[in-house]
Amino acid sequence: MRRRTVLFSLILGAGLFLAGPAAASGPPEPGEPARPFTLADLDGRPVTLSSFKGRLVLLHFWATWCPTCREEMTILEEGARAHPETLVILGVNLGEKRSKVAAYVRESGISFPILLDARGKVAASYGVLALPITLVIDRDGRVAERVLMGSLDREGLERILGRHPLD
Repeated sequence: MRRRTVLFSLILGAGLFLAGPAAASGPPEPGEPARPFTLADLDGRPVTLSSFKGRLVLLHFWATWCPTCREEMTILEEGARAHPETLVILGVNLGEKRSKVAAYVRESGISFPILLDARGKVAASYGVLALPITLVIDRDGRVAERVLMGSLDREGLERILGRHPLD
């Protein structure tokens, strides 16, 4: 499974490199405005990042085939349930079919919004080259920090929430 993750990361990186200027601009640095987007959720409804301004947002890029992503989804779900009024978690699935993603979400009991980035355009605009990646977006709509692949655990989530108080 690790080999598949590495192979996908290389393919994803090459594809995003070829995607053009959005990918070449690299990920937003802390303090920069989050890059705007609208993606469909699992019910086909459009979800726009800017609609969550004024709340702390964890933007999580993931895929069902990625074991580390699945572990982090469990941790994120715990955070979403613990802070439903003040914390927004958006799971951005990269390149998978709606039916496969919906089945995983149902089986796992995920309650936070899952958005579909079928062609990887949003991932490219955020400089995502490997999965999972989580970006912390502050109440003002600026990128506050990036959590690199495999480094989000329960304690790490609590540290993030401590650095960005929810009340």
